[in-house]
Amino acid sequence: MPAFAFPKGGIATRAVSSCMETLGEMYSEGISEERIVDYCTCQAYAISRFDNSYLRNRWKVPHSFGKKAVERFLANRRSNRYYEDKWLNATGTSRKELLELIKDRKQHPLFRYVNPEYEETTKRRALSTTIGYYICASSTLLWNPFSPSCQRCTKKEVCLERTRLNYPELYRLRIEEFNKKK
Repeated sequence: MPAFAFPKGGIATRAVSSCMETLGEMYSEGISEERIVDYCTCQAYAISRFDNSYLRNRWKVPHSFGKKAVERFLANRRSNRYYEDKWLNATGTSRKELLELIKDRKQHPLFRYVNPEYEETTKRRALSTTIGYYICASSTLLWNPFSPSCQRCTKKEVCLERTRLNYPELYRLRIEEFNKKK
């Protein structure tokens, strides 16, 4: 699939918001995360058949989030979904994986461990020493970008790598949340 950048700015935001409002009004239960994945899959599949020059030079937000795009989605049938799923599989993903990407991070089972402030006392013990590193490694969930102690620790790089290897999902969540708060 060709890469392109989604335009930043108010026009794009308004178009997407308006589209989601329209879809939400069409369904009595509102627009669920599953339906958002179905909608975006439908639109991405539709533009996947265009050549790269169209995506780079002529694609505009309304093509995927305007009135005709909503009509395209509403006209989508089970047979279309079959081909969309086949296309998703060929690109190495699935509706289930896409759904996981948009779920509320606060619902993630590890989210409560992103910044456990109760670990700070342990992290401060013998900070930047070998013994402090071993205490921290055996008593905490290791490197935390929000921790003042971790930010000052001279063992940070080693600990960061250990966290990445031992707790890859927690590491990913911490990086994601830290970058979001910057």
